[in-house]
Amino acid sequence: MIKTLKSAQEIAGKMSISNSKMPGSTFPTSTTKCPTGLKLAKVPNSVCSECYATRIEKIRPNVAAGWLKNWTKTMRALASDPDSWVEASVYQINHYYKRTGQRYHRWFDSGDLENTAMLQGIVDVAKATPDFKHWLPTKEIKLLRAYLKRNTLPDNLVARASSPMIDQGPLSGFRNTSTVHRDQDPVGHACPAKYQGHSCGKCRACWDPAVANVSYPKH
Repeated sequence: MIKTLKSAQEIAGKMSISNSKMPGSTFPTSTTKCPTGLKLAKVPNSVCSECYATRIEKIRPNVAAGWLKNWTKTMRALASDPDSWVEASVYQINHYYKRTGQRYHRWFDSGDLENTAMLQGIVDVAKATPDFKHWLPTKEIKLLRAYLKRNTLPDNLVARASSPMIDQGPLSGFRNTSTVHRDQDPVGHACPAKYQGHSCGKCRACWDPAVANVSYPKH
């Protein structure tokens, strides 16, 4: 049984409440490990071609090292003892709630899903924290689609399939999606963060399964 934050972080990597835009906790990993994102980074006009998280990693090596450690610890734990990763993640989410008072968690404010084991781990964390709202944005569309063919996500986990190109419409076949607009009008709910100090403020649309698509302005 995990009894300290340090031991939880040794197993699952470090969750964070340092992202001032988010209302609660987040879990970042290295963009150097994004399966699809690395390919999209080389594609002009893709949402990954000017990735803000990659820029942060380049100018802040200590942050880059921390995010890579998160990925490494997660991969190791999920391969050897996935239940320990779930327990360590749940411990941290509950710990940071005591500091923020916000029952919202975002997966991957940097990085993305690596494999089905990681997605299943996130599902299990959501099931173990039913009073929290979880938001999982991902460009690993094939992985998510294959998982959803065989499984149902818990009600408190919103996985948003993210369109890979700027000004591309929502991807079909998913209940929840997200897009990025620049020259086109936003589709569905337009993210208001740009107009409120680059913060979610009182908006929680990304965590709301009733909001089909959230459109973010290119920044």
